[in-house]
Amino acid sequence: MSLGGTVQIKSVDFDLFNGVKLQGLVTQVDAGRFGGQGALQATIANVNCTYAWKELFNRRLKLTGVTLDQPQIILTKEPTQPLAPSETTTGNNPLPGEATSSSSPASSSPTTSPPPTATPAVSSSVPVVPFEFILDRAKIKDGSVSIRDANGVPMVGLQGVSIDANTSGIYQASDVTGTLNVANLALPPNVHVTDFTSPVVYHVGAFSAKPFKASAFGGSVAGGYDVGVSGPSVLDLNGKGFDLSQVIAATAGSDTSVRLTGSLDLTSKWRGIEAGDVNGEGDAQIANGKIEGVKFLQDISQILRIKELDSPVITKGQAHFLVQDRQVKIIGLQLDSIAFRITGDGTIGFDGSLNANLVLILTRDAMARLPKEIAASFVQQQDGTGSIAFQVTGTTSHPNTDLPQRLLMQNTQIKNIFNKALNKFFH
Repeated sequence: MSLGGTVQIKSVDFDLFNGVKLQGLVTQVDAGRFGGQGALQATIANVNCTYAWKELFNRRLKLTGVTLDQPQIILTKEPTQPLAPSETTTGNNPLPGEATSSSSPASSSPTTSPPPTATPAVSSSVPVVPFEFILDRAKIKDGSVSIRDANGVPMVGLQGVSIDANTSGIYQASDVTGTLNVANLALPPNVHVTDFTSPVVYHVGAFSAKPFKASAFGGSVAGGYDVGVSGPSVLDLNGKGFDLSQVIAATAGSDTSVRLTGSLDLTSKWRGIEAGDVNGEGDAQIANGKIEGVKFLQDISQILRIKELDSPVITKGQAHFLVQDRQVKIIGLQLDSIAFRITGDGTIGFDGSLNANLVLILTRDAMARLPKEIAASFVQQQDGTGSIAFQVTGTTSHPNTDLPQRLLMQNTQIKNIFNKALNKFFH
């Protein structure tokens, strides 16, 4: 094959008036030939082709339908490799279209006269009608696709892929339309999107899948995807009713003691996701949530003697997020609870790094419960509320805060009490 691949077919059934059926088709295209991008492996249980046999008399192969049953496709990305010398030179072996160039001078000379029996019917003045190929409809049933990196690690996995497309428009430069269904789409580390369905449209290099809908994290997904001939793709991705405990389990991995429950809604827009460089932004809202296992909140709860801070119930939460340069930037964070509110901004790296500047605002009732010395560290308002700024650093699994130090050292009176306690200890 010209692509440098191999094809194996278990059996072929041919019916002149109906079509062709192939069983057990296996093909493989090596990395050096598949566009210089990687390797392709495909296994197809059955290939069914039906055609309009009368069209053959018009020099036209019109396939009324092609159906691929249970295709399994594996794409492995590999760095582009330079072609070996044997692949870039032909030596004494001519290319298929150059056979006459190696003929004897007599046979290849342009001055050689045609034989006396030559007929004018085949002269260049009479056009030869080319053989035309037309595909009216294409289907894929119960397929699977796996995209892997150069080390064979899965990047994207699709199971239960079904496509039903009207492909006749491609020959008139009009739309190719169809419906795409995917039973399960898996993304690392443990994200699963199920029951994906969408109408799809292809037109001269442009592709769209919108509006789509699916299920994920116990909630629903909706949106649209567009990619044109030039420029990055655009993905509108909206989620409603996501279970936060499932989101944390799927994205944070096992190396975290944080437990977050509640309902998450989000609206977002992403650009160029197929390039692997995540870039997007959106808004997220949390309702009826609860945060457990966050050490710095537990420390604050003990210092301030406000038990609601230990495992706070979040009545409302919202933030705008911006994802670029392998980090998530949180803008306008606001978490509301019964006894307090937390506001601020920060960044979370893809490596788990954490850096946030926050403000803790206590209600009037919570301020009244503070020890007098600690209450003096807060900026108090006329309505009885109080606030204090602090920083959170470290990682998402092991966050640290400087709030205890600010509570002890920010107020002169508390600083003097702290120093006296140290003097008594050492003397």
